[in-house]
Amino acid sequence: MKRLFAFMIAFLCFDFDHLVNASGSISELSDNSCTLRVLKKGEGCFLYKVEAGDFSIPVYYYLPNHLDANTKVVFAMHGEQRNAEDYRNDWRNIYYRKGSNNPNFILLAPQFKQKRFPKTTGYNLGNMFTEDLSTLNPQNQWAFTQIENIFDFVKRSTKVNATNYYLYGHSAGAQFVHRMVIFMPHAHIKKAIAAEAGSYTIPDKHTEYPCGFKKETGDQLPSVDLKTTFSTPMTIILGTKDNKPLSAQHDTYKCDTQQGSNRLARGEYFYTQVQIIANKKKEDFQWTLKKVTAAHIVAKTNPPIEDPMLVSCAAKEFFPELTGVDCN
Repeated sequence: MKRLFAFMIAFLCFDFDHLVNASGSISELSDNSCTLRVLKKGEGCFLYKVEAGDFSIPVYYYLPNHLDANTKVVFAMHGEQRNAEDYRNDWRNIYYRKGSNNPNFILLAPQFKQKRFPKTTGYNLGNMFTEDLSTLNPQNQWAFTQIENIFDFVKRSTKVNATNYYLYGHSAGAQFVHRMVIFMPHAHIKKAIAAEAGSYTIPDKHTEYPCGFKKETGDQLPSVDLKTTFSTPMTIILGTKDNKPLSAQHDTYKCDTQQGSNRLARGEYFYTQVQIIANKKKEDFQWTLKKVTAAHIVAKTNPPIEDPMLVSCAAKEFFPELTGVDCN
């Protein structure tokens, strides 16, 4: 009887090993409001097992009622609060915009927890290096790589035909996004948006990493294909209201202040410098800069959430058919 019961459990848990690791507990699932079931219509959360480690990443999602050949996949990357569920909820509103030709897409908001992806090195910098930035991690341990793996899993689970995905990040998530475009240029990214980053990596060999490509100690940076990087469509979105000086806690690295005193100035500086580099190399430069009337976050919210204008204008970049969105 015990053997029969064990067989039934194994049979029912289809693709179970990708949803939760072998050591995952029911309490872990409950804490994350996640479920053992495969993706279902509507909102939910699943645990994606990281193949290069004995742990899982919670992924908050929204699955539309109708999936077809035109269904797209959108990732929404959280900020430093790592509140992925809030980002899922912010983007979910795009489905219900009144008077608009609403887009058909699967929404995914993975949560990179401090325990497994600690501090800025583990998340903002994509977990490419150990915390002291001395040792380059294997690529299968990078946080960037997990986006590709989650995409593959969702394609298998939902049987959508998407060959690429849209990648949005806000604040720390914007740091994640633009660095993924730089250091994983061959990822299946259709278009990326980095909104309101507090720090940037410029492909400049004279500036110390992580603000540039210069690295004097420890392992060197992985090789980068800038031709492919620059040809990957990416929009840098900046809020014109975000022009107040950043506090010291946002200057993680000494080079941050060299880019400007506030997010608006740093974003403008980054785009200008990268554009100069691309023009010198005569590369096909598919990056754009967009300024919108928005702040960094909504005041007096706990945890802090992004300005809804940032989400609306990002969605308009991904889905031009959206109406009723004024980003000028």
